[in-house]
Amino acid sequence: MQEHEYATMFQSEDRHWWYVGLRTVMFKRLGLPRQPQTQGLKKLRILDAGCGTGGTLNRLRAYPGAVGFDYSPTALSFCHERGLNNVRQGSIGDIPFANSEFDLVVSLDVMCDAGTPPERVILAELYRVLKPGGRLYLNLPAYSWLRGEHDLAAGVVRRYTATSLTAMLIAAGFEMQRLTYWNTLLFPLVLAVRLSSRLGMPTDPHAARSDVKVPFAPLNRMLTNLIRIEAAWLGNHDLPFGSSLACIAVKPAAASPGT
Repeated sequence: MQEHEYATMFQSEDRHWWYVGLRTVMFKRLGLPRQPQTQGLKKLRILDAGCGTGGTLNRLRAYPGAVGFDYSPTALSFCHERGLNNVRQGSIGDIPFANSEFDLVVSLDVMCDAGTPPERVILAELYRVLKPGGRLYLNLPAYSWLRGEHDLAAGVVRRYTATSLTAMLIAAGFEMQRLTYWNTLLFPLVLAVRLSSRLGMPTDPHAARSDVKVPFAPLNRMLTNLIRIEAAWLGNHDLPFGSSLACIAVKPAAASPGT
């Protein structure tokens, strides 16, 4: 991600319809309550791999075992501004945690970023830090033909399909549990915005504008409500297309704890 985008993210991610939807879908798909009711849930070790400015970790405050890391000192400074002290600096290609440490790893739109290592390196690291039987939750942008000015501004260099992502995860040793596209109801709007943004798109990432700007309040509420309707459906169902992919993969229970 371009460094200047972190300030925009920090100012928007608690209110912007897409960020609200991103985390609502994640919690629904994982069956993770915002307030853990059992000791088992409270003891979960959760890693936010590429935590950005801390929006997800902020939602995970009720989980004492949740921690995160990010490569960017700028992003971590915004985490600290939120009062999050459970973060450290590190690369997703060399995760600064021990083998088999986590029950759940979430990574939201990180593997797609410019400057990250190849997917096989990233997935090997995510696999390494999971406990046998642990779950990996990935959110990633879909379809290379959806590239637009937002991708340039946000440093998105990779987009995926369900087929390509499944193949990568299986090659890395994971077992697939659930995979779906999402942001389906608003897909026509996203498509129109992305295609129109290609007209006169700058070549300099610093001159490009991302989509991360909160719309005026009534529109933002309407879009948020549509995403919440979709998220409720995604609790038990999948969707055949959308602008993003949400995936749950499992490290086999029989895997060696040292890998």
